Amino acid sequence: MASIDYVQALGAGAGFDTKKIVEALVNAERAPTEARLKVKIEENEAKISGLGQAVSVLNVVQEAAQRLNDAKDFKTFALSNSQTNAFSASSTTAARAGSNNITVSQIAQEQRSVSNAFASETDTFSTDPVTLSLTVGTGAATEISVGTASLQGTVSAINDANLGVTAEIVDTGVAGDRYRIQLIGETGAEKAFNLTSSDDAISFSSVQAASDAQLNVNGVDFTRSTNVIDDVLTGVSLSLNTVTDGVANLAISQDNNEARANIVDFVTIYNEAQRQLKDLGNSSVDGALAGDSIFRSLTSSLRSIVLGSSSSGTSTISNLSDMGISVSRSGELEVDDAKLDNALANNYADVVQMFSANTDDQAASSDAVAGLAGDISKLISNATGSDSYLVAQQGTLADANSAREEELSDLAERMERVEERYNRQFLVMQQIIDQMNSTRESMESSFENLPFSNRD
Repeated sequence: MASIDYVQALGAGAGFDTKKIVEALVNAERAPTEARLKVKIEENEAKISGLGQAVSVLNVVQEAAQRLNDAKDFKTFALSNSQTNAFSASSTTAARAGSNNITVSQIAQEQRSVSNAFASETDTFSTDPVTLSLTVGTGAATEISVGTASLQGTVSAINDANLGVTAEIVDTGVAGDRYRIQLIGETGAEKAFNLTSSDDAISFSSVQAASDAQLNVNGVDFTRSTNVIDDVLTGVSLSLNTVTDGVANLAISQDNNEARANIVDFVTIYNEAQRQLKDLGNSSVDGALAGDSIFRSLTSSLRSIVLGSSSSGTSTISNLSDMGISVSRSGELEVDDAKLDNALANNYADVVQMFSANTDDQAASSDAVAGLAGDISKLISNATGSDSYLVAQQGTLADANSAREEELSDLAERMERVEERYNRQFLVMQQIIDQMNSTRESMESSFENLPFSNRD
């Protein structure tokens, strides 16, 4: 069946604009359903965005709490080294406070050997293949075949053997005897090496012997093959640079500055999070989660943990207010610096207990007492997990919107069919009108042409 150009056909003979009438009728039928679907889609998109924002905000709060939820987070130390030129030191949470006497009498060194000199970097020293014999420590000798009997060929062969000895060409700048091969071993006496050649044109001599580090720590002698030593003082790594001038002292003391900074950061982050979460649930500012009872219950639970007594508090420090962190009139946390410093200085163990229950690495699924920071972290883990309401609801709403988008698509197709039906109906009506107009014109013409017609 041939298609009909309704746009051209409609309105050609009628006394009214049938095209606009069709459009009005179709829009009147489509508008209520389309508006309802679009409003619901917009509402869901706003809630999806709000849920995502809530997850992001809570994750930031959790990160701040996780810097306080383990006892090891509070085990930070300050190091005082009397001879920083001789060695440096760093500590971990396993360190112990105390004073340590350290004497370094020798540092670990690698063996260094050099070849005889050559005038040019491209000099060759044999026309036949050269074989090198390399012995490292008490191990067996390894033969290395040099494919190209040149300085670069020798360097490449030694490095490719990967035996713990590195070769490189050095430019001494001495005219006539400018280039040598330098061999560098690994630190420690057991890494001493010997290299011989089947060609007398090249030979090597040692310029620095391999040696172990030797030191005395708190009256005990130690020998190590490396200058980075982390198994002498618990939780402390020493990096030796040179021998000490007599006895050096390394003092390790408890440092609460990092813990203090983490506590203040938590207060700042929590206050900002509270403002954002409050706006999300506030209907007066069109909050995306206004009226969501589950979200409201979650934020209430978080506030209760923060402002309430810790699950692991002591008789001295049981909540934030005991260490100088109180709630202002505006509902935000505020820090009394003097009280906080006093708590950290005089009741440090109680502060650690209150925040962490003096435990480390508790799982979110654990039912054990976790302390204030640990309880916050667990609450947020449960609230933002993949199967949590805040996350799962986003998927539910997205699926609902996909279904509504399909409804809009179906509606558009249905309205096309409705429009076509109206067009056909109006076209039939217009054809009838055209026939009636034609009949009228024919009758008028016939009457005008009658012989007894009086035109005067």
